Amino acid sequence: MIDKSRMVKASLTGILACSLVVSPLLPLNKVGAEANKETVVGFSKAKADWALDFEKRFKEQVSEEFISHYSKSMSIRPALVASKGNKASLEFAVNELKEAGLDPQVATYDVYLSTPKKISITQTAPVTRSLKVIEDLPEDLAFKDEVIMGYNAYSPSGTVEGELVYANYGQPQDFKELEKRGISLKGKIVLVRYGKNFRGVKPDLAAQYGAAGVLIYSDPEDDGYLKGDVYPKGPWRPKDAIQRGSILSIYRYPGDPLTPGAPSIDGVKRIQPDKASSLPKIPTTPISYAEAEGLLKALEGEKAPEEWQGGFPFEYKVGPGGTKVNLSLDIEYSQEPAHDVIVKIPGAKYPEQTIVIGAHRDTWAYGSKDNTSGWSTTMEIARALGKLHKEGWRPDRTIVLAGWDGEEYGLIGSTEWAEEHKKELTENAVAYINLDSVAGQNFGASSVPSLNELIYSITKTTENPETKTTVFQDWSKKSGSEKPAIGQLGSGSDYTAFIQHIGVPSADLGFSSPDGLYHSAYDNTYSLETFVDPGYKQHAAAAKLAGSMALRLANADVLPIKYSDYASAIKSLTNEVEKHGTLGVDLAGVKKQLDEWEAASKELEEYGAKLTSKTELSKDELQQLRKINEALMQQERDLTNQKGLPSREWFKHQIWAPGLTTGYAAQPLPALVEAQQANDEQKFKEAVKALEKSLEQATKTAKAAIK
Repeated sequence: MIDKSRMVKASLTGILACSLVVSPLLPLNKVGAEANKETVVGFSKAKADWALDFEKRFKEQVSEEFISHYSKSMSIRPALVASKGNKASLEFAVNELKEAGLDPQVATYDVYLSTPKKISITQTAPVTRSLKVIEDLPEDLAFKDEVIMGYNAYSPSGTVEGELVYANYGQPQDFKELEKRGISLKGKIVLVRYGKNFRGVKPDLAAQYGAAGVLIYSDPEDDGYLKGDVYPKGPWRPKDAIQRGSILSIYRYPGDPLTPGAPSIDGVKRIQPDKASSLPKIPTTPISYAEAEGLLKALEGEKAPEEWQGGFPFEYKVGPGGTKVNLSLDIEYSQEPAHDVIVKIPGAKYPEQTIVIGAHRDTWAYGSKDNTSGWSTTMEIARALGKLHKEGWRPDRTIVLAGWDGEEYGLIGSTEWAEEHKKELTENAVAYINLDSVAGQNFGASSVPSLNELIYSITKTTENPETKTTVFQDWSKKSGSEKPAIGQLGSGSDYTAFIQHIGVPSADLGFSSPDGLYHSAYDNTYSLETFVDPGYKQHAAAAKLAGSMALRLANADVLPIKYSDYASAIKSLTNEVEKHGTLGVDLAGVKKQLDEWEAASKELEEYGAKLTSKTELSKDELQQLRKINEALMQQERDLTNQKGLPSREWFKHQIWAPGLTTGYAAQPLPALVEAQQANDEQKFKEAVKALEKSLEQATKTAKAAIK
């Protein structure tokens, strides 16, 4: 380690040369030889050339063959949390990472899970028949007996019987439509379609209207035969396929339902299940559209609204009348282990500062796409970086690569790990990069606005293997925009705890293709290699993108995190809130603070650019670089409120949260919007005040880093 107290002056190229001493891969005369025209923000000119050259070298290490090996080996067997297959997948991943010269660690959490012992669904009128609760799987299918029946995790046990009522997608407006028609749901079994909102919202709302139970099905209009050829001829959902999935109310809080805000480790107090607001209230289970067809066809009552009509070739009715159903669920609850895999590549200059790349490693069934694709890609990033590490390279900052367990049950592993390491992450996390279902032909990303420019940059320096253009060019062409839209982060994947609870700048990226095999037993190696990503080329492209993003963040002199863009984005969001009325509350203070934060952020960015443009830096200027980077990490945290949102204290971020009635989709400015929707002037005032305070703190943080 260099003794900084003895350094009066240093040059950025000199710092680079120090890095090159430990990396025989990078002779000085090669630096910049492969540099792309793309401007690399946050680096000196010499180090920018090195960064692009090194990214190229990293990309050359990424292998489709290794990804294919990982994917096929892990998706041969279902790997649901706490299952035998999950344990086998864990052992495989740990061994492979060790063979790559890495030191994988396993973080284990004792979490509250549910397991179906028996699920019985019987149509009792106008005919009596039992509904199938699992796909028609081939007799010779490997590990067929380990494929879990169609099941919604955390559904309570119970036996209920009643008339069926069809409620479209189970959105708030759907239940209001039934109420408007005078149709009571009290004691009824509600049939809803998958789509439009998170599956857990559907039974949550149904319970509020007095329903006794819920059946969720995938309509052929949404992802079945009306979309195209079904499996095995095509990628769309066949009639027997069942979409499994959790109905834990992750929009209230994710993770172990008995340890909200704390890790599920020894010594942590657990609440009683009846006190856990994230646990669902009424028996709920999924069915295939083959089974739903008979229920709907026999249903009587009023004609459903035109927009409720699905893909079946008959008129949909809402009921009640005609169809009755008995729903019997025998569900066992127990404490079970969830195992995260953690690999660290230590930083040489700022080892305490961390960039985390994460993907969940558990699957509902075989899960080749969701999410063996993301986990195989993460393992390949680790292997490629590990190879460079063995040859002498060190990142400036620490890179952590993680395989999260229990994501499918409710973001379990990532949430528990983030809660356990909250102090370190709050102090030193630079960014989190999420990889979930990354395979397909179309690139897409969601992110906090401060990382958008970095995402554009890495896509401009990475090739799309299908089109042989850059990922950005293909993305731009398909979107019809010179600047393709980057989505907002709500919930539904493992970035949630990092951005929503702690305030770590986060992004979710990868490739996708439309299909209907999600969470079914047909998301397997055959469908992946036939319809999604033959040759695993897009997996490799995702690895190159996420790895390059991590390398930029790990090695930058000034972190490429742009808060002036963030302030501009919040201005637009504030304008949207105003369009719907502010309950007589003036937002002038928020707007003024946004202007000040934007100005301070631009000044900070200009100052950072000025420092990186120099060939020599004084001791004070080197210290200033560190202050700038600390401010760039801190400002996202400044946007959190440790009291949490008024209706759900686990969610701390004031700009982003999942919607209470969407579950996955982001609800910008959640405290303001929820108070607005409730017509609660006092809560709206409090939300405005809290937002002003956070923006003021972010402004102070930016200004304090400017000399």
